[in-house]
Amino acid sequence: MSNVDERQFSKNIHFVGRNAEKKYILEAIKTGEASILVIYGRRRVGKTELIEHVLSDRNLLKLEGVEDGDTQAQMVRVLYQLSKVLEDRHITHMHFNTWLELFDFIASKISKGKWTLYLEEVQWLAEYKNELISDLKYVWDNALRHNPELLMVLCGSSPSFMQNQVVHSKALYNRSIYELNLSEFSLNETQELLRNRSHREVMDAYLTVGGIPEYLKRIKKHSSIQIGICEESFKKDSYFSNEKKRIFISSFATNAHYQEIVDYLSQVKFASKKEIEKFLHTKGGGNLTNVLKDLELCGFIERYLPFQVDSNSSLIRYCIADSYLRFYFKFISPLSERIQQGDYNHAPLHALNKESYQKWLGLSFERFCRKHSQLIATIIGFSAVRYKSGTFFNRTTIKEQVGYQIDLIFDRADHVLTICEIKYTEGKTGTDVIEEFEKKLSQLPDLGKKTIEKVLITASGATDALLARAYFDRIITLEDIFTVLK
Repeated sequence: MSNVDERQFSKNIHFVGRNAEKKYILEAIKTGEASILVIYGRRRVGKTELIEHVLSDRNLLKLEGVEDGDTQAQMVRVLYQLSKVLEDRHITHMHFNTWLELFDFIASKISKGKWTLYLEEVQWLAEYKNELISDLKYVWDNALRHNPELLMVLCGSSPSFMQNQVVHSKALYNRSIYELNLSEFSLNETQELLRNRSHREVMDAYLTVGGIPEYLKRIKKHSSIQIGICEESFKKDSYFSNEKKRIFISSFATNAHYQEIVDYLSQVKFASKKEIEKFLHTKGGGNLTNVLKDLELCGFIERYLPFQVDSNSSLIRYCIADSYLRFYFKFISPLSERIQQGDYNHAPLHALNKESYQKWLGLSFERFCRKHSQLIATIIGFSAVRYKSGTFFNRTTIKEQVGYQIDLIFDRADHVLTICEIKYTEGKTGTDVIEEFEKKLSQLPDLGKKTIEKVLITASGATDALLARAYFDRIITLEDIFTVLK
């Protein structure tokens, strides 16, 4: 058997961010007893890298499931991985009839010492069934938990499976479970990863592929963010041109409804639950509700509703939330045949229509500001005040003013309505925004006698002519946003 050092992962000196998550994981190993950490999140969000970095000073036994493998195939793979870690080739020739027997054997090998038993892609190991978790529970209760220095990590890319079959399962109920839903990088972490890039490039990257570490690393290695996006998207067999299909395989197995819903939303932009039901030719109820919940947990879709209604309103619409998927459907999917023919191999930047991309970035920036409303409130200076925020539209505007909405509105408890116009242009915003903003204000219903505060959020600032008009009470730029992050 190898010595301890050879079973450890060295710390990644290039690792950035995840400070809160690192602290949480360390808490799980300082309890003085065996613990279970359940970690899940979408593909490429950095689950494995985080675990291997934080727990690098411990013995690591990592066992990974194989996609679409039956129980026997999963066990063969686990035994091979086990033989490599323990440096015992005879293990590969062993045979176990059940997971119970195999886990009992594993427990005998890690009964003492600082061990991390890391089961990766648990949904594949379990074949999306309950038996593996039940067998693991028995071995945990009767063997594994008796090593007070053991941490068992159950990791998966299917949030619904990890929540329902693992965290909330009766098998592991009321045990020492730590749960971590790993989300994408924040803008601050993205800036840290893309150090030495301009604020504009960092924001372009964040709006285009989101805060997914692997995606950001792909485009970081190129001389500019735009070149990186195009090189990784429009060349034959490029990473982003093939990533969409891999996402759904990792998270949702062979259930076609998940991908069908996302494909549908890519065409209609927004859809109510009833409209999705009609598209799928299925009845409403628990099944569709669960599918939508799964897609939300992964961060692939989100609910979109005006700020003035409650979460059960019939005005609720679903839309694609994942930045990469939105970019894929807008710019990669329409060119998929030409990409696979290699038409853009020599000049991938020619595949991206600059004007269309800039307009798309503008809509993405609006979404960013709504999602990070707390950040905007902090910049303006009322973050300590209670408020409701979001976009504004209602049945009248949907029917009579197609495309009408107020980008971001804050209904504040201090009797102020802060109304924001959001622009993400390459040049400075000019005076024509005033007429556009006034037209939107005229459609806003009386929400009570409140002071109106007018705010312009603009990536590139305002022209001297607009500043001279002194129309907006506050103008926020990218520099303001990144300054608050420090």
